[in-house]
Amino acid sequence: MPNRPLALLRRPLQYAYRSFLYRHPVRLADADLLRRMTARLSPSPPRQLSAEEAAIVAAIRRKTAEHNRNNVTRTAAYLAFFERHSEIHWAFLAHLVSRNGGWNMTDLRGGLLPFLLPKETAAPLFLFLERANALIFHDAYPQLLLYEESKRQGTPLFHLLPSLSVSRFMKAFWEHFWETGDAALLTVALIINEQQYIQLRVIEHPFFRTRVLSSWPFIAEQWLGFNDVLIPLGRGRRGALVGTTVRDFADVHHRIHIGKTLYSLLLFNARLFRRAYRFARRVPHSGSRADFWPQSFTATYDGRRLYSPRLEAAWPDLTHSFSDQRDWFTDDTIVGALETLPLPASGEMTDRYKRHLAMMKAAAIAAAKSAGV
Repeated sequence: MPNRPLALLRRPLQYAYRSFLYRHPVRLADADLLRRMTARLSPSPPRQLSAEEAAIVAAIRRKTAEHNRNNVTRTAAYLAFFERHSEIHWAFLAHLVSRNGGWNMTDLRGGLLPFLLPKETAAPLFLFLERANALIFHDAYPQLLLYEESKRQGTPLFHLLPSLSVSRFMKAFWEHFWETGDAALLTVALIINEQQYIQLRVIEHPFFRTRVLSSWPFIAEQWLGFNDVLIPLGRGRRGALVGTTVRDFADVHHRIHIGKTLYSLLLFNARLFRRAYRFARRVPHSGSRADFWPQSFTATYDGRRLYSPRLEAAWPDLTHSFSDQRDWFTDDTIVGALETLPLPASGEMTDRYKRHLAMMKAAAIAAAKSAGV
């Protein structure tokens, strides 16, 4: 990173831009920059690794596998990385989204959804959520660790990304970030990359298309709380929520838009970011929604609050195969998604989530009565 002290990149996330003053989508990259970035996306021939480079790759793979045990370990690893390298905004965004993944996993064994979903649906839904969560970590965490090693050595090592099976799409954006410190552009590139990565391996997988996604529109319409992506700003009765609702999980462009929207909420509102970060640091992720609303949820049965188990009590750890080495990047038109960030009005979700939760409770009570429970 020539002539650019690393300390300059360690600015708090909320100060990266002051565009929260605007009321229109915020431009991240002009046409000239996008043309230059597109030109850098051409494939490079494979190269033989030196012994030192091979050792770096092996160490990164080993550390990634160690933290890829389950949703709780992944979520903690993202936050720990962000605390070491706060210039990498995506790590904190990934931590928050991964918390939601864990809550959705435990909902399947909680106090509401088992009454609303056919019994045989729970395991495929968990596998769907877990597989996507594990794949994103498998692809993204090595990139984070390679950046960390680059900082340690004081020289960019992004030529090793292909050896970690990372899409050629990302190499140009890591190099650009190293040269410029443009954290927002890197974050959106990572959002695009990870959603495209799971599109091939999860969304378009025949098993998930048949067993999960065929019923997803029904789930989304009936139980919207399951599709709310929440960012807690505190714990307990005063713990406000911001976020958004996923309407079409199968649509990769919609998921990219959701990721960009969540990032905008954090990037353009300093107070919101501080509260979200304070919550993340103070409340370790367990998978239970009692982490953020203990007045409504409990990780143990008590008969008064909704049961929301910890992940370890709900699901076993799974061993995943990561043998699919295909590169999703075949069409540079996706670069256009880097041009702007949406600027949501507030992202306030507290009242909306209360309504969704009330709807789910009423539906679960009706389902239990009809089943004679």
